[in-house]
Amino acid sequence: MTYYPNREPETLSDSHRRMLFEGSGIDPEIARERGYYTARRRHEVPDEFADYQRRLGLVIPTYSPDGETTGHQLRPNKPRKPKLKYESPQRSRVILDVHPRMREEVRSGDGDLFVVEGTKKGDALLSRGAAAVTLTSVWMAHVPKSKPKRLLPCWDHVRLPGRRVFIAFDSDWRRKDTVHDALEWLVGALEECGADVRVAYLEDAPDGKKVGADDYLAGGGTVTQLKALCRKFERQDVARIRLSRDENLRTAVEDLERRFLAAEWKGMGGASARDVYLKLIEAAMRHGKVVEDGIRVKKAQGPLALEAKVSTRTLWKALGRLEEWGLIYRDNEGRKPDKSGAFVMRASVSQYGERGADEGNVTPPLQAYDPGDLHLRAPRLMWSSPGYKPRRGTVRETRRVRQSPPPERRPAVKRLGKVRGAILDVLDAGGGVLTLQEIADALHRKRARDIRRRNLPMLEEAAILTVDGDVVTLAAGWLDRLEDARELGGEVEAEELARRRYKQKSRGYHNRQQVEPTHHHVNIPGADGHVEDLERIGSVLSKTDSRTLEAIRAFEDKYGRGAFRWDRASCKELFYSGPIEGFWPEPEELRRIRDYLTATKGAAA
Repeated sequence: MTYYPNREPETLSDSHRRMLFEGSGIDPEIARERGYYTARRRHEVPDEFADYQRRLGLVIPTYSPDGETTGHQLRPNKPRKPKLKYESPQRSRVILDVHPRMREEVRSGDGDLFVVEGTKKGDALLSRGAAAVTLTSVWMAHVPKSKPKRLLPCWDHVRLPGRRVFIAFDSDWRRKDTVHDALEWLVGALEECGADVRVAYLEDAPDGKKVGADDYLAGGGTVTQLKALCRKFERQDVARIRLSRDENLRTAVEDLERRFLAAEWKGMGGASARDVYLKLIEAAMRHGKVVEDGIRVKKAQGPLALEAKVSTRTLWKALGRLEEWGLIYRDNEGRKPDKSGAFVMRASVSQYGERGADEGNVTPPLQAYDPGDLHLRAPRLMWSSPGYKPRRGTVRETRRVRQSPPPERRPAVKRLGKVRGAILDVLDAGGGVLTLQEIADALHRKRARDIRRRNLPMLEEAAILTVDGDVVTLAAGWLDRLEDARELGGEVEAEELARRRYKQKSRGYHNRQQVEPTHHHVNIPGADGHVEDLERIGSVLSKTDSRTLEAIRAFEDKYGRGAFRWDRASCKELFYSGPIEGFWPEPEELRRIRDYLTATKGAAA
């Protein structure tokens, strides 16, 4: 049971004292100056938290280096979500945190500076005399939703030029894709500000748990030793590190790669689906999570199309094929509209550590590989671009030929294509030298001579490989030759164009609430103004207008369709000789009725 030493509102429970003073090694005086306290009742939680966030727990005041802005964080005793350890007030301003005792040192000093995630880590460093800037999250060093990302305004109050900065994230940054990318961005942003940035390479605990800066210091380490573990940032192979530390993930990836090699990717659609599946495997290795029937991967379809070098339409077809073949299924339950979708890549092994039953379909040179080391170094290739001869065509629903200038003619562009890319993948995975029959077996082709006759000549012309009798060998520097061929085929330019278009669409989607709608001119002969300025025609008539319309329809039923001419004379006839007497509509009433009939596609005479 949690014990509270007295009834004062700002005291710490025994469990929170142990967490701060023993678990993180924070000096009690440092904790007192910050103002940690235990919220024993919901009303003790700061008012800035929304009602659904108000839970009992540890309240942590935060202080911006500007000396004015403050905030709070809450560590609930019972989080409302399994992995949500800390709560920040809803719609609160994101700030950096600097302990009040070290504010001036951070703002104007020239000594070493640490950047950590979590207030406890910053206070643990301060307890040993080191200055630290604290982030509330690894991705909270920049303005939220800024594109391109830019540092928070709080950084303007931190002296960075010429200063040594040590970024000490938890030890799991080398095996977590998102944390690794956040660290890489932060290193680049701080170096652009003139800082000399180093990164802490902490090791996991013996039981495999991650280790933070506070854990390291509380375990007997010193600030000097922590600095000794820091060096210049080097991009890590996140996939390989994850596979080396997670046997379940490694086993599942083994099965995915065997399925990839054993599958028969037929036709152009199959070759496109092959590249999409390969990119999903790579994503699974980097940040996938093992579930009951495979690996769950979150992946936005825009980046997936860019990586697989296919169009959005082709991507949808490829995903449909992969689902039809039972290789993946979509898992979007509870997904928010602006979040990436998820796929589960089906994977299974008959027994832990054993190879699947479909291994026999893979050629022997491709069976001796390490999971996650399938050697597919070649970039994904694009299909050839067909030529386009523009035609004027006719105006819609008419026989009139368009008079507008036709679009420019586009010549055909011959490219290597995805089938030749698959051949290069097979050669690379097989060590660079294979026979024609081995290539045909790996690609599930019945006749090796078709590969020799149809696919290899173009690769030979580009000096990417050589063929000596029945043996195919990758040339020295084949990756450079492949890049030259891609540039000649316009692939590099097409990739850059697709990337720019995706960024524009992504930026437009995220800023959709801030953009004012464009006004469109009325496309009606003789009309002027904008469509947005037109008065909307009501789709429902009032009771009075409905009775008048009923009288008009009865008049036309008696005297023939078109007998009511919508003028004053027809109104007089309707009043004196209509089946329903007593109706003489005013011009404004006639206008409303005609607008209603037009809007509902009614026939007005």
